[in-house]
Amino acid sequence: MFVRSKRVHQNGKVYEYLLLVETTRERGKVVQRTVLSLGRADQLDRGRIDAMVQGLAGLTQSALVLDPHSEAEGLQDCRVLGALPILRRLWRDLGIEGVLRTANRKTEVPLAEAAFALVAARLMAPQSKRATYRSWLRSVYAPEFEGLALHHFYQALDLLEEQKDAIEQALWNRTQELFAPVLDLVLMDTTNTYFHGETRGDLAQFGKSKEKRYDRRLISVGLLVTRDGVPMGHEVFPGNLHDAKAFVALLSRLRSRFRIGRVVLCADRGMVSEEILRNLRDQGIEYVVGARMTNTAEDAISYTGANWEDVEGHSIRVKPMGVDGETYVVCHNPKEEQHDRERRKEVLTRLRTQLSKNPSGSSLLRNTSYRSFIRVQGQAITLDEAKIRRSARYDGKFVLRSNADLSHTDIARAYRQLFQVERAFRDLKGPLELRPIRHFVDRRIRGHVAVCFLAYALEMALRQALAGGKGSVASEHDYHEVMADLARLGVGTLTSGDRTYAVRTPLQGRAFEAFSAIGLRPPSKVLKGPDNDPKILHQGESVVPTTLF
Repeated sequence: MFVRSKRVHQNGKVYEYLLLVETTRERGKVVQRTVLSLGRADQLDRGRIDAMVQGLAGLTQSALVLDPHSEAEGLQDCRVLGALPILRRLWRDLGIEGVLRTANRKTEVPLAEAAFALVAARLMAPQSKRATYRSWLRSVYAPEFEGLALHHFYQALDLLEEQKDAIEQALWNRTQELFAPVLDLVLMDTTNTYFHGETRGDLAQFGKSKEKRYDRRLISVGLLVTRDGVPMGHEVFPGNLHDAKAFVALLSRLRSRFRIGRVVLCADRGMVSEEILRNLRDQGIEYVVGARMTNTAEDAISYTGANWEDVEGHSIRVKPMGVDGETYVVCHNPKEEQHDRERRKEVLTRLRTQLSKNPSGSSLLRNTSYRSFIRVQGQAITLDEAKIRRSARYDGKFVLRSNADLSHTDIARAYRQLFQVERAFRDLKGPLELRPIRHFVDRRIRGHVAVCFLAYALEMALRQALAGGKGSVASEHDYHEVMADLARLGVGTLTSGDRTYAVRTPLQGRAFEAFSAIGLRPPSKVLKGPDNDPKILHQGESVVPTTLF
């Protein structure tokens, strides 16, 4: 229904009439029907029009407020709404909110809300708990966060640590309900991260830092994800625990917590030992792992009984060899071969220069890059041409070993999917800022890691929803582009007469795409009016469940 003008010629003059018109369909044709004639435009009483508009505004939601303020610049006290509605919906759909509210039901302290605020802040503006409370909390439009205090954030870390297993079980159960996926491949890996400042407890220990920070205490974090990158669980270990032992602990947790059928574990070569592989075989567990350069692996590289075969979707080719019930698969990447060749050439050029200056220099032996290409005879150090030729044989090649009933190309694909775990660690250490860790006691450290893990779970849920679900995942570029557009969504106040309204800014860019992907209507344009104003009707959210994982 809208207002239109109609010009009428009478007695040689032209008069303009205003009509209230609605569009209808009659006998298959679209026609406009006059509902009410408002009279001649030049004879209308403007005061009566204002009174009529005010009266009609009681039946509308936002027109009276928004029409005079069509530009966002007219808003005052603007706060960020951003991705909060999206994250809230995912938080509920994944079952996390239910677990925390149940655990916190006996107290009126809003720890479940504080936990959500910590995870949402980690995705929207990662910073310390204190900065989240003092800065971020006051910059977002979230009436549900009112009443949160700084000590609630720290108590929420304790709640997350206590409910870790229940939360991860809820994540897994929700995954089963939505897609009932076949869990046939589990990717696992560990990383470590260092501390700033002093710590107490048993977790922070000096160990082998993957970032060469041997001056700092470390913790190790193990992560379990599916082949599609769906996070299943995580564990926090002391920083001096060997990766292989962490692998055993992760595996034990996996089998005890999740009811799963056939599983093929996939891990990097640094994660496993011969003893671990023997235990896996004894338990009937299939695996795909990177092989160390043993005599068997070198024999596989030299094996001529199979032709190379290209792997679809990956720039590698493979050839298999069977040994003692295991399949060894040699993978060759032409791009990596060129990179390895150029790197060796640079190292040898530097080495020859050093040898010409000081052929007996002991410093050459301390350089691991040089040590691979030299031979020591008494006090003399020379190039070892046999080692150089042997190194060239490995250019662009790596060897996998598996006891799984998979084709050799599937073995190669499975191992290549370990990048899902590596990407998760990049997210945890990068955008989600796992570090710096400034907590002192073990339970708070575990709670901090849980916040980062849950933020990653929400990120992956949104990325899968953006890609349409069912195993596909939106690219990092698409995800960050959508999040950037959502970050432009805000809520400010507008004053109309003696009334004040909370009004959201327009959706921009790809922001609507995120709401549509998870089946959620965007928030109403007018979110809140005066307490005595009955015309602000809050729009309920869609009940369509999010299609995740």
